Amino acid sequence: MKLTLKLISLLILVIVSALALDGYLTLQRESVFLRSELEGKAYRIGNALRQLITDTWRTSGSRRALTLIEAASLQDQTFRIRWVWLDVATDVNLADKHVPLVNREQLQPVLRGERAHFEATDERGNRMLVTYIKVDVADPRSGAIELAERLRPIDEFMAASLQRQFVLAGVVLIAGAALTAALGIGLVGRPLQRLTAKANRAGQGDLDGPVEVRGRDELTELAVTLNQMCENLAASQQRVRNETEARIATLEQLRHADRLRTVGQLASGVAHELGTPLNVVSGRASLIEGGRLTDDDVKASAAIIRSQAERMTKIIRQLLDFSRRSPAERANIDIRELIACTVEVLQPLASKQHIELTVNPGDNSPLSASVDSGQIQQVLTNLVVNALQATPAGGQVTVSAMPETVNAPSDVEAVSDDWLCVTVADTGEGIPEELRDRLFEPFFTTKDTGNGTGLGLSIAYGIVKEHDGWIVVDHDYNAGARIRVYLPRNKPEVQG
Repeated sequence: MKLTLKLISLLILVIVSALALDGYLTLQRESVFLRSELEGKAYRIGNALRQLITDTWRTSGSRRALTLIEAASLQDQTFRIRWVWLDVATDVNLADKHVPLVNREQLQPVLRGERAHFEATDERGNRMLVTYIKVDVADPRSGAIELAERLRPIDEFMAASLQRQFVLAGVVLIAGAALTAALGIGLVGRPLQRLTAKANRAGQGDLDGPVEVRGRDELTELAVTLNQMCENLAASQQRVRNETEARIATLEQLRHADRLRTVGQLASGVAHELGTPLNVVSGRASLIEGGRLTDDDVKASAAIIRSQAERMTKIIRQLLDFSRRSPAERANIDIRELIACTVEVLQPLASKQHIELTVNPGDNSPLSASVDSGQIQQVLTNLVVNALQATPAGGQVTVSAMPETVNAPSDVEAVSDDWLCVTVADTGEGIPEELRDRLFEPFFTTKDTGNGTGLGLSIAYGIVKEHDGWIVVDHDYNAGARIRVYLPRNKPEVQG
């Protein structure tokens, strides 16, 4: 409706301006025409009197001539006709009835015999149109016929014309505003409201319900274009949803395959880890089977068998939990507990390779973060497995976690500068500088064939990105490599 109001206001302004200009020009023309008519009429009357006065002055004298002028003035009610002396000063003898209404300085053209018209004010303050026609008489002074007519009729006519112009402008203004408002609301206002409502719905994600605008104008074309745009957007959104779902499914498959690959690497270590409790179980079972144990010894052996079975069950359950595919679900967890659990699962692999895998406890205070525990465990597992593979026998891999206050990189949307830093450090040969930029590329690996696909670090990088974090790779050829994972930290609630 705002556009309609603007159109109405602009149109009315143009109409009123045109009427005002036309009225002004018309009044000017009429004023000039009426004044010209008065001047012409006065000149014709004065010119006719001039010859009569000249003849009468010469034959009958000045008195008779002046009497004729007075008689002519009484006969013509339109003009006030007088005889004036052109060389009589207006500031001397003001009561003299033959003193001109116009100052002497203005009468120089009349003294030269030219026709002259002036505006003056009589003794009552009326505006007068004064015409002077010089008459040559037998007198040393110069005289002229003065014809004065009131300009009040012209003023009244102009005022009436101006009033008519105002009335006409008002009628046109009201009629134009009403007509324009009706047409504007019907042809512009309501279609624009429907288009705006459709655009608002589209902005909020509702692309259904096409807008209907009848007609063959630009607004109809805009409505058709808007409907087509919404249809195209809906189709594009559906394609994006399908592609996103396919991408998520593929990504989950890759992550699951990576977990299974890690499980395969852990299998030999787990088998080694299960060897000791199995030997204990087998030995105790043989003793019981021999029947040479006392009742107390049988009970003790049974308790040992049960504890070793629970140990094996725990090892197998940890391996199965790690390999099982589960839907992504974030929750507030203690990162230090997750690190301890992950290191426990990877201890058999580290023991097989004769590498010391430890956890730096820090201050042992909980470090809470809103993450998907399975995905973050996969990140930790990939980083630790890579560190174990890069560390020679007798080396050490350390995992730690601590809070840090740092500025996030420019490509990370951060709402705070409080972060949780998980560090995986090894005592291997480190990472060459020329390989650091390619470390997280998919399928890039420096391992021998069969030892890796190059997807582990790429998957870890993607998971951390999804958790609004980032990964930093440090390298030191003397102390090995160090990888830091930054995740948003949940601040502990203050108990009040």
